[in-house]
Amino acid sequence: MITKTKLLRLSTALILFSSSLCMAVENRWTHFGVRPLAMGNAYVSVADDFNALFYNPAGLARLVEWDGELINPYLSFGTETKDLITDVIDLTSSNPGTSDVLTFFEGKTGKNLHASLGLTPHLIFQNIGFGIGLNTGVDATMHSDLDIDLKAGIEIILPVSYARNFLNDRLSVGGSIKLRSFAGIDATLDITELSSLSEDDSENSPEQVGNGVGVDLGILFTPVEVMSPTLGISITDLGGTPFQKTGDLNKPNDVLPSVNTGFSIMPYKTDFSFLRLALEAHSINQPIHYSHKLHFGAEMGVSSIFKIQAGLKDGYLAGGFEFDVGLLSLRYANHVVDHGPIVGINDGLIDRRHILQIKLLI
Repeated sequence: MITKTKLLRLSTALILFSSSLCMAVENRWTHFGVRPLAMGNAYVSVADDFNALFYNPAGLARLVEWDGELINPYLSFGTETKDLITDVIDLTSSNPGTSDVLTFFEGKTGKNLHASLGLTPHLIFQNIGFGIGLNTGVDATMHSDLDIDLKAGIEIILPVSYARNFLNDRLSVGGSIKLRSFAGIDATLDITELSSLSEDDSENSPEQVGNGVGVDLGILFTPVEVMSPTLGISITDLGGTPFQKTGDLNKPNDVLPSVNTGFSIMPYKTDFSFLRLALEAHSINQPIHYSHKLHFGAEMGVSSIFKIQAGLKDGYLAGGFEFDVGLLSLRYANHVVDHGPIVGINDGLIDRRHILQIKLLI
């Protein structure tokens, strides 16, 4: 028999040393927001709140009032992570042997573990705004060949955005200059590289620290007022955003440009409620299968207090809601990340995630 202390140590090691190859992390071309994710991430052609800072800065030109939030933490976690924690608790309570532990982790091969915490403080007005997308967390995919796809650390995106309306407010054009920072690990690691994490060897360490400055551009075009048919286009990290390393550690991976487009329409709208639909394609310039690029979203709002969202992301249902009573806002999204190169080829590569954000005071 092994003690619980030894089991926890062995668990940590085996989590970092297992699984079958797959696309370890999703294509995060921007700092994804809770409301957009609940809409299947179809937001480039919507862009009507602070998330415009990250998806399409042209949306700032269409704001009718200012908005600011300072304390708005969020928690995101995957179903596989929740199941792993539950299974580890059950395993430790049964006083398992070494073979039981090895069998347990063999069953976790190919699973993606995801958990993160973050903030999106911001201040936006019509035409101008700035914010911070801060995320700290872990995405890890275990491999049976003793490798691990691991992204863990702190990521910051800080956009400063400006937008203007033209053609009697039918055309909106915007741009952002943004600072990107990353400190952590984003690589596929073998046993040797994993062991170096505990050593004071900056030359061979897989850790990365660096900063980069990028540019985003965006357009929204609504030719007529009836049902507000809107074409949205955004280019994030125009020309790519290279990182400059900090100190002796490695520099982070450069960020590829992402060309995103979409179309939204409001078939129903009154002074009290509305229905919005959106269909979009993201990262159309990148070598990713089209099944990962297509997004569909729907949103129904009642007054300014309650919105409910639904959509399709990676071919799977997404949904959520937003409840706002001024000093308190609650946002929730449920969506899927399929880590396969093509959506739907392996059920074991599907990770359903939950994200909850709360805003306090302003």
